[in-house]
Amino acid sequence: MKHEIDIFDETSTFGYPSDHRWDRDKNAKLLNIVYYGSTFGNFLKFLLDKFSRKTPEIEASPFTDGGTSHGLTDKDFSGMIQRYHHSFINDNKGEEDLPVCVIMPRTDKHFLYGKKANWFRSRDTRIAPDDLWRKAYGEMPELLQENIRSIRELYGLHETAHFSWIPKFIVRDWYKLDFLRPLEHTFDYQWFKLFGEHDFFKRQQTFYLDMETFFKWDSFVENITRLDEMFGLELDFDRLSEMKTFFDQSLSLDDTRQHSNMVAELFDEDKHHDFKNMDVSTEAFVYAMFEKRYPDIQMPLSNRFFRDSSEIRQFIEYFPNWYRRKNPNIG
Repeated sequence: MKHEIDIFDETSTFGYPSDHRWDRDKNAKLLNIVYYGSTFGNFLKFLLDKFSRKTPEIEASPFTDGGTSHGLTDKDFSGMIQRYHHSFINDNKGEEDLPVCVIMPRTDKHFLYGKKANWFRSRDTRIAPDDLWRKAYGEMPELLQENIRSIRELYGLHETAHFSWIPKFIVRDWYKLDFLRPLEHTFDYQWFKLFGEHDFFKRQQTFYLDMETFFKWDSFVENITRLDEMFGLELDFDRLSEMKTFFDQSLSLDDTRQHSNMVAELFDEDKHHDFKNMDVSTEAFVYAMFEKRYPDIQMPLSNRFFRDSSEIRQFIEYFPNWYRRKNPNIG
């Protein structure tokens, strides 16, 4: 780790700093959801509040045009279930035995999702990894400036009268280098590890909700059942089909989550996937997956990406032996 990680450092890379600070009197009596931006805290709050027998019915839909669950305001909810960002820890120093649910990403797939979702979904800004190559240096939003500086320094890129954009294949390669690292060595993983292990949560009634809950329906049902049992939310599982309708709608509005689920299946040869509308960070993740499995092959540095899973498998199968070399980016 290059520098000490502070979970309250507002320059953290996974999501946005918290702008949800609450008085202790506003803590929820039934459940306090503590999460970092783009890990589905708003969606979880909506579903639990809507389907708990202890809270009034919510008639409105939470979804925005961008696919987030930010479409409702405080007046639409009961107040018995709340969601907060990580400032909840500082705002409740000295408190004990609070009912708390902490949403935790755990797998490569979850952290891949964060590479886009932390910009695109948080605060509904819709900034995307592809902006790093689609926009000229002078057009970059402030949020991307540090990334631009990192890329230009690493690859020795200098702005000239004829060169003020970063090629797509460079941006993809920059993302790939991060994905090639063991997950436990990455900044984002270590940030969440420190966050989840914070002493504050040891003094509360804490349930750690695996982020896979929001990627697969079976995981959702299993994990919210356990959550319900721990806190007595009295979720109405007779309405499970209604819950699934909201779950499916949330997933269908979220291309990034769909792509994250897809790439996790790429080594299943019984499944075929077209690589359409994937952002550059997801393409980089695919490259990293194959390079880690085939460490004597490096994926091509080209703006064009593979058409589908069949084409990339063909590339691996027919890659000439005399081009095979130890990958300098792996261990």
